[in-house]
Amino acid sequence: MDQTVAVAGEQLAFAGADRLVKLIGALYQRPRAGDRPRDLQDDGEWRPGYHRERAGRRGLPMVCLVGDAREGVLEELGSRLQNAKPAGTVRSVYLSLADRPDTDAPGEATGASVEAVRDILWRVRNTLVRSARTRESRLRFRLFTLVDQLMAKKFPDDETEPEHILLRELQENGLLVRFRSAIDSVSRELVPQHPAWRFPLLLLRLLTLGTFRLAVTGRVPGLSGRYRWFLRQPHLAPEMSGSFVRFALRLTDGEWQKESPEFVARLLVNAFLEDLRREYRLRPWQFWRRRRMTYPVLLLDEVGPANGGYRLLELINDVRNQVGLFDPLLVVSASQAPPPDAAPSEDRPKYHAADAAGAYRVWQNRLSADRRARRPTAWYLPIGLDTPQTEGEKTEVRKRMLALGEHYDLAGGRGRSAWWTTRWIRAGVPAVVLALVAGFAIVRYQSFLDSHCGTSSEWLTRVGDQCVGISDGTFTLFSPVDKEGTIQQVEAVIADQNRRAAELHQQHPERPYITLVDLEALTSSNGTAEGLTAERESLEGFAVAQSRQLDATAAAEPIVRMLIANGGKGMHQGAQVAQMLLEMAKQDPSIVGVVGLDMSSEPTSDTIRALGDAGIPVVAATLTADRLADQNPIYFQVAPQNRREAAVAAAFAAQQPGPRALRVYYSDDDTDFYSTNLRDDVLKSFQDKGFTVEARAFDPDGGPVGRTAHGRYGDRTVGNAGAAGRDSCSYNGFAFFAGRGVPDFGAFLAGAAQCGSTATIIGDDDVSRYVADSVARERNRALPYYYLALASAPATATKGLARDFYTTLNAKFNFERTDKGRSFDGHAALSYDAALVMITATAYLRETSSKVPVTPGAVWREIAAIHTSRPDANQTNKYIEGVSGTIDYGGDISRHVPQDKPLAVLRVQNGEVEEELQGFCGKAVVRAPDPWCPADG
Repeated sequence: MDQTVAVAGEQLAFAGADRLVKLIGALYQRPRAGDRPRDLQDDGEWRPGYHRERAGRRGLPMVCLVGDAREGVLEELGSRLQNAKPAGTVRSVYLSLADRPDTDAPGEATGASVEAVRDILWRVRNTLVRSARTRESRLRFRLFTLVDQLMAKKFPDDETEPEHILLRELQENGLLVRFRSAIDSVSRELVPQHPAWRFPLLLLRLLTLGTFRLAVTGRVPGLSGRYRWFLRQPHLAPEMSGSFVRFALRLTDGEWQKESPEFVARLLVNAFLEDLRREYRLRPWQFWRRRRMTYPVLLLDEVGPANGGYRLLELINDVRNQVGLFDPLLVVSASQAPPPDAAPSEDRPKYHAADAAGAYRVWQNRLSADRRARRPTAWYLPIGLDTPQTEGEKTEVRKRMLALGEHYDLAGGRGRSAWWTTRWIRAGVPAVVLALVAGFAIVRYQSFLDSHCGTSSEWLTRVGDQCVGISDGTFTLFSPVDKEGTIQQVEAVIADQNRRAAELHQQHPERPYITLVDLEALTSSNGTAEGLTAERESLEGFAVAQSRQLDATAAAEPIVRMLIANGGKGMHQGAQVAQMLLEMAKQDPSIVGVVGLDMSSEPTSDTIRALGDAGIPVVAATLTADRLADQNPIYFQVAPQNRREAAVAAAFAAQQPGPRALRVYYSDDDTDFYSTNLRDDVLKSFQDKGFTVEARAFDPDGGPVGRTAHGRYGDRTVGNAGAAGRDSCSYNGFAFFAGRGVPDFGAFLAGAAQCGSTATIIGDDDVSRYVADSVARERNRALPYYYLALASAPATATKGLARDFYTTLNAKFNFERTDKGRSFDGHAALSYDAALVMITATAYLRETSSKVPVTPGAVWREIAAIHTSRPDANQTNKYIEGVSGTIDYGGDISRHVPQDKPLAVLRVQNGEVEEELQGFCGKAVVRAPDPWCPADG
């Protein structure tokens, strides 16, 4: 800092240097809103309450530094402005006129005066335009540049059509000529091949020419642009010309010399200042441009009466008085003597740098009266610079500069624009207004489209950011869809097969024609397309079942049409979709049942209840909660119940080495009774096997959280799923995850991996959803774990229906055939079996009598009859050998779950599913059950 001050002392070694620096630093910073000035305190800080100031006091003074101590002052200020912090926030121009030729003279303006002012302004313009260090958008001087170009244009003495030539040159310099060039390029490439385009391109060319001719008149608001300004400015009597082209001719070389030099110079200055005004004015279409928070600073050193400096200051004063508009330019000049108009007088006493702030306040208070009187002194603020005479005075200057600190660095950009002037507000408010206007104009039609997912289908509705309802495959209900387009491929197959089914029904009306609805939660729970892998594979299973029926030929085999329904995230809109299905079934009697469903939760239970009230039977593919099959007479499932899953898990764990201890982690969500139901079943089954058991609750990701009961199993909440995983780190035993595979199991596994959990992790059947997502599965490779699958692995499908199923599945959806093979989640197989139950029930109905109408109630009755409860080889309604195992409802009308339905235990090691089954229980053709399997109760 001492070194900085020492250097500064060489340039700013005058009394009051700190006050002057503060004044300059305060003046170039723009107010938060508008351009009204604020009061300046003696310490150089702005006073609050500037919004109460009068508009007549608005403006930036021309600070004239006078005295022997001026040498190097402006150069030092220019250096500080260029290096202001933050970098690139200030535009400044330092221009010394010391070496400029003496071409001007005091008194009335001459042509030499015009040339001198023109040259100075052009150099200032170039410096501002080429300011590469600034972070703001570049300044453009369109008006001043055009005036300069016109003044440099000279026509030969024998030229007869200068107006025509000037008009053509103006056109070539404009935007319209570039548009015309594009038309010519398109014409050369398009017209030879397509002659019909000749006439439209000709119309465009004529329109381009006509638009320019209208613009160049200078009389069309908006269209005329800069040309219109020249015909409205107060210099050189533009009304004498009539049009801009004729006015422009008066500015060409050889013609402007015939005008009054005073007013030609004023036009130059006013054009320059108007360019700055426009650059600092935010127009509606510039809503995204940042508001400039600093004014450009022009530092004119060694101004004098002969080098054009005094003339330029005088012209700026006159133009400001005449035009009456604010221009964002801070001019600071330095000279031995004050400009003649700024000389001290009785009305304008001499001020020194030590009282810079006071001088500014006096100037500001007099500005309104001076402007009204058009005084030539109105905009001058002369400040004397006195060199300290004694060592004491010099020491005092150094102390003040040292104390100046940050202000001495002229830090820029410290002020922020008012919140209502930010580009977000300027962009947002018009956007909202336009949206409201547009919405009002098309409210009735757009409202219907918006509420029906952008379609005209009455079976689709928008709920929040998701689309729920029913589709035939031509509209994507999955949200979001994957980048690879596999979801769309599956839907496209369904849509194509629906078309084929309709054609086949027309060709064979004797065969039953039924519609099955796959109702699932097609809105991803974790917000990614990978979170819908299980739902996509379920739809693939239904597609294979539909394809099988398209290839069937027997008269009793039904032709199947498939509909896809989205019950929303977490099935929360399932009951609403059920009501849609009821209305649809009234119009379409082919609808006989619903398959699929998702999550054993309260919303799913409400959906099943609503479907039951509508008389539509349901066959669920993956639901396992005990209460669903126990309480809903019209509901069936192809998966075993939680109590069966818990018994198999306990029996499997009993075969493994290690401590006989179990800790169950379940979701603390009152609406997700799957997790609490499985917790109770697992704790009971393991306790019956002699295990010591306890339970831990965790908060689900995004689910409504209930209150955990501290019951006899020591239940307590451990935090989120990741915290639950970390809780297993110090546990020596089995850690059973009884929550949702997506999104909670991944977090649980990651938490357990953080501390290298030694617990033996067993996941429930819902973990298969997590396993199906290969990206998420391979992200956690640190820990091995087991999980329970509701279907046999594809590797075991070596014969019969299972082999045919996977062969067809791979043929229809070849993206499933990867180097690592198909996922081991079994959702496709379970969905196929759920559809097979409905198809088989319809076939059994028609085998009994071809005249029996196929209705939802009739199909429901035949589902209960799918069993082999007596040794009768000729029995029609025998059990089904499905891909996921034998489906036999046992002949008990109150039973809605297959007997001895298979369950497999699989293992994931290093993020990959091992092909060999770790355990298998249930009745199936592919494999006999393991000897330790429990009996199906």
